[in-house]
This record gives sequence, C-alpha cells and structure tokens, in this order.
Amino acid sequence: MKKKLSLLLAFTLILSGCSGQKAPTSEPPAESKASAETSAPAPTGEPVDLVFATMDVGTAIYTYSSAIANLLSDYLPEGSTVDLPTTSPGGLGAAYLAADGKSDLIILNDVGFLDSLRTGVLDQPPIEAGKVCGLVGSLDMPHVDVLVRNDFISKTGCESMEDLVAKKIPADFVIKQAGTMGELAFVQLVEALGTTEEEMLGWGCTITRTSTGNIKTAMQDGTADITVDHPPDNQANTVELTMNTPCTLWPLSEAVRDFMADRGWTKTVWAAGTSGFTGHDADVETVSSSNVVVCSADLDEEIAYQITKAICENKDALAGTSSALNAFQPENAWITLKDTLHPGAVRYYTEMGYMK
Repeated sequence: MKKKLSLLLAFTLILSGCSGQKAPTSEPPAESKASAETSAPAPTGEPVDLVFATMDVGTAIYTYSSAIANLLSDYLPEGSTVDLPTTSPGGLGAAYLAADGKSDLIILNDVGFLDSLRTGVLDQPPIEAGKVCGLVGSLDMPHVDVLVRNDFISKTGCESMEDLVAKKIPADFVIKQAGTMGELAFVQLVEALGTTEEEMLGWGCTITRTSTGNIKTAMQDGTADITVDHPPDNQANTVELTMNTPCTLWPLSEAVRDFMADRGWTKTVWAAGTSGFTGHDADVETVSSSNVVVCSADLDEEIAYQITKAICENKDALAGTSSALNAFQPENAWITLKDTLHPGAVRYYTEMGYMK
C-alpha cells in the first residue's frame, strides 16, 4: 500500500514557490560549503512504494528514470519500491500525472513544466498551485533535430526546411505524439516557417504521429523521409537508426531559432560529433531545453530530500548510463526550478551550500 505522508506547512504553497522560500537569484558557489558526510543518513522508517512514470523503452526519459530508480535503493527506507510504468505522455504534459496523483515522480522538459504551471498545456488549464514541486533541474541539454534521410535529399535536391516549404516539396514526416517535446518542436517549426500542417498536406506531404519505435522503423525502411525530435546526445533509437540509415541533421535558420527562443527555448550550437549520431559531421545551429525531475507536492519531505540527494551525489553513475547526463551540474540543479522547489529539495541544496 502506497505510503502517503502529509506535509504540514506553516505557509501556503503558491506557484511562485512550492518551498515557501524565495531562492536567491545569484549564481551558486563553485564548490559546496558542505560535504556528503554532513548530509542526513538514509531514512530508516517505514518503506514507501513510489510510482515513477516514464516514457517508452528506448527514449532518453526511460533511460534517465530507470537509472535514477536504481540509485534510490540506497537512499529510501529498506523495503521501498519504485515502479516505472511507461505511462508518461512526454516532456510537455507529464506534470499533470503528478498533479493528479498518478505519479509520485516524473521527468519532463523544463519548458513544458513551467508552462503547465503558468498557462497550461495541451488544452488543459494551469496546474493548481501547490500540486507539483521541483526536485532536480537541468539534467541535460537535448537539442531539436531535423533528421533527414540522405536518399530524400539526393532525390529532391532539398537542402533545408525553408527550401521544402518554398518549393512545396512533398515529404513524409514521422514525429512523436502530442504531449512530447518532439511534437511541440515540429508544431513550432511549422509555425515559424509561415505554413500550416494543412497546407503541407495539400502539396503532398504526410505527417504521422506515432511511437518512438515506429519512428525508427519508418525512417529505416524508407516509409518516412524526415523526423523532428528533441533528443539528448546518444539517444538509443537515433543512434541505432543512423548507424544503418544514412541521414543528415538540418540546422534551423536564425529566423526559426529566434521564433522558438521567444517561446522559451535556448539557442544553441550542437557541436559536430557530440550527439553520437552517425553523420553528425558539422556543427548544427538549433535550439534546446533541459529535462527536470518533479514530484507530487505531497511527497514526504524526507523522501524528497533523499531523492534529491541520490541524484545530485551520483552524477558519475548517471552519466555512465547516458553520456547526455555529463552536462548535469548538481550545484546548479536548483536554478531552473527555484520558484517551484519542494521543501525537501530546498533543504538539500541549502545544506550543500548551493542555495543560501
């Protein structure tokens, strides 16, 4: 039976601070003022059964979630369990599962998380204040990719999305389902290019929304020409796809990057050879946003503290499961989520000297 511990707060949780505290706006110190030895030991109370909803096997979110779940056995009370159902809708709307009590923990994109609190996403209203809190931010920095089969480029002479739109070149697109950051990237890319999906269908394009595994299969067997996604470096499905299917990463134009930056993305340059994808031989100008770990606001403070501690004190182990997590900097993990942090996370970051 899932242990539900109520957290009695002497203040009201509000959107501007699940912790009830205002985090500093200055950068954290380069090194911790506290050490792991001064941190609290793992809880010795009753075991807890946590639900950590995640995405399909083969996605970066699944890799991250399973790696974190494996760490928690040393930080949660003996006998605790962490269930990993693949029920997450993706990086955009996943916070609603935590808000609705369907997942204790979940990983999603920072753009999706903050928008779900501020304005709502996917035609849903903003999440009610005090329902979801942040634990660990900036795990990685996934990039938006426009991945194109080389035989499509050779057949059509098309060299960019702008070229495809201007010449109305038919193409078969395969993308992730609504609720994922990959789907959002595609939708915003189409808007930035000054067209619509209806217009694209009208000149002969097809647009299929499906699972990650089906995307890989369609690109491999040639039933799709282009996919748009938001993968971190070394995402398993894209690595496998590009190993046996020659593809090219198209950069985003400066106009598209500006358009998406206005909607919360960060303009970045994806350095050649860093993605792990075969064919990534040149720098790619694109946009990015990071994945974060959030939780139900009623998660027990000590459990939230231990989960935050487990993630932040095991960067090397996490990076061993996905090189994309080499970008994680525990001393900065509070910054993106500073206005939403769970009290247990605030306690950890304060003890470590990252927050003051």
